[in-house]
Amino acid sequence: MEPMEIAILGAGGFIGSHLVEHLAASDAHHVTAVDISSRKLAGIPRTNFTFLHADVRTDRTVTDAVIHDADLVVDLVAYANPSRYVTAPLEVFELNFLQNLEIAKSCITHGKRLVQYSSAEVYGKAVDGTTYSEDRSDLIFGPVQKQRWIYGSAKALLERVLYAHGMAGDLEYTIFRPFNFLGSRIDYLVPAHATGGPRVFPHFLSALLTGGPIRLVDGGHVRRAFLHIDDGNAAFQAILDDPDQSRNQIFNVGNPANNTTVREFAHLMIDVYEELTGRTATSRIVEISGEAFYGKGYEDGDRLPPDISKLQCLGWSPEHDLRTTIRDAMRGYLRDVEDGYEPPQLAGLQERGGAP
Repeated sequence: MEPMEIAILGAGGFIGSHLVEHLAASDAHHVTAVDISSRKLAGIPRTNFTFLHADVRTDRTVTDAVIHDADLVVDLVAYANPSRYVTAPLEVFELNFLQNLEIAKSCITHGKRLVQYSSAEVYGKAVDGTTYSEDRSDLIFGPVQKQRWIYGSAKALLERVLYAHGMAGDLEYTIFRPFNFLGSRIDYLVPAHATGGPRVFPHFLSALLTGGPIRLVDGGHVRRAFLHIDDGNAAFQAILDDPDQSRNQIFNVGNPANNTTVREFAHLMIDVYEELTGRTATSRIVEISGEAFYGKGYEDGDRLPPDISKLQCLGWSPEHDLRTTIRDAMRGYLRDVEDGYEPPQLAGLQERGGAP
């Protein structure tokens, strides 16, 4: 494969920073990493990647120039924070659909291939079946007043528009649907006893580090299939290495073997925390309603494990079990704490970059 110029928009978030790190470890391509923050990119050798501070919402000329100069565009720009879905739904729609649509339009104008990171949220609530299939499963969302679904709806609408452009012949794309990627730098920590905020792992880890309560929203009975971030990077590499088979296709990126309830996930996190620290966890597991934790308009649904057979046809399969996935993610945070660096707190950082 010829060396490429790869533009990653939203490169400063969790998935983006790991993807930049993955690509920077090889001399095969050059990466232009675009975001409003480079904090999570600190420490990555900049031998074959360049960071550009820009906001896709306001720096349209800059973003368009980056896309013009790229061979491949990777779009990771998103709000991926359940609290925002119910407290700022219009902001979520504006960024996750309208701004992403502008990126797609720029790719069309300049004839660039687009890798769009979407979300498992597009499937909405679980329906009858054993797995989610990219090309067969229905997308089922809750009622309009449950604003939690605006994130998944925006992602699903964007997918439909990209598909329509592909059918019209003016856009080459690949859509990734990540299923609960997990690793270091996934999110900021939160103060003890805080509600709302980031995803489940940093909430539970914050509780373990402070001795605060581990809150299970609506009992923690919903299921999720967690994927090691390194497996996510390997999936990206698989589509990068096989552009013909991945062109204008949608791929689930997850690990069905790691499907578990959030309650089971909490107990496993406690076990891994005690293993890594040698200390007995003092946090109590308590239950809280979704509305009390996230606010009015929150609703959740069970999630089926992903069918990953399409991506396996490209030679990819996940390699990390759930315990290893949790352990590796937790080690990163514990290492920061031991080194005297505190991962950003809820009050100190509201990320706009990153992915689902």
